[in-house]
Amino acid sequence: MLIVIAGALPDASIASELARHLPRRAPTLNAWLAMGRVHLQDHDPHARGCTPFEAWQLEQAGYAAQAGLPWGAGLGPLLAGENACRDGQPVWLGELVHLALGTDRATLLPAGQMDLRAEESQALLEAARPLFEDADFSVEPLSPQRWRLFLPEGLRPETASPQAVAGQPLQAWWQHDASTRPWRRLLNEIQMAWHEHPVNEARAARGAAPVNALWLYGGARPWPAPAQAVPARVLDGLLEPLRKGDWAVWLDTLEDLDRNHLAPLARGKHLLPAADTEILLLGDRRQACLRFKSRAGLLRWLPPAKNNWNTWWSRPV
Repeated sequence: MLIVIAGALPDASIASELARHLPRRAPTLNAWLAMGRVHLQDHDPHARGCTPFEAWQLEQAGYAAQAGLPWGAGLGPLLAGENACRDGQPVWLGELVHLALGTDRATLLPAGQMDLRAEESQALLEAARPLFEDADFSVEPLSPQRWRLFLPEGLRPETASPQAVAGQPLQAWWQHDASTRPWRRLLNEIQMAWHEHPVNEARAARGAAPVNALWLYGGARPWPAPAQAVPARVLDGLLEPLRKGDWAVWLDTLEDLDRNHLAPLARGKHLLPAADTEILLLGDRRQACLRFKSRAGLLRWLPPAKNNWNTWWSRPV
């Protein structure tokens, strides 16, 4: 059995403080952390172009790295869906986002946090469509939050997913070279077309952030679906409080997750998993895999060896 807990590895700067609450708030996970054999792996969002959770989703989907592209490029076909990928061409996505400009940096708010409505997306598309055509791009809507973009021949930006970029200073993610100038020019024209657009005026009236940019990512070609994916139980409720740094909500969510999803799988006074189990804990820049072997015979009654899990929980890989 594989259990994936996305958002379960907080940054080292807060991890040691949160660890003090685990024995009371998440006793099953606390026991498993102490008893499992752990394998640690770091994850560089800049190099891979996606979050650890997105990287795992691509692995599950049978994606294999394509030449010259970061791992996160596979999110194009994955998120577009099979019906949108029948042409076999590279799949680029444009996510409707809000770019927040601060005094010293710009940050991105992804579409999933913006309460974007279908009629709003359609109106913004109609305003932008002539600009795409004039610039030798084209566009097809996939959902209110996401469009498929067709780029001019030879344009292959180095990009990362909105989830990897969200909340980070955008300067480190922009490409300023001459090869991406056509996209930067088009994006600037789109931003001007959407400035003070009736959609954004209506959004402002209801307290929603304006849609003021498209975030370009993806670029991989579709691939055959795997014959059989590894079955997994995916728990992703910790992702949002992790991204926001809302640790009170993170602990409340972890307590609920432990009580309703992990505790029913524990056996005996030692709280060991009842079957062979892998638990994949994912953070923003690292992951930890805990492995448990079922114990037969007298071993079931002996206390398992324990380790000091704080030595890796509270420190970067």
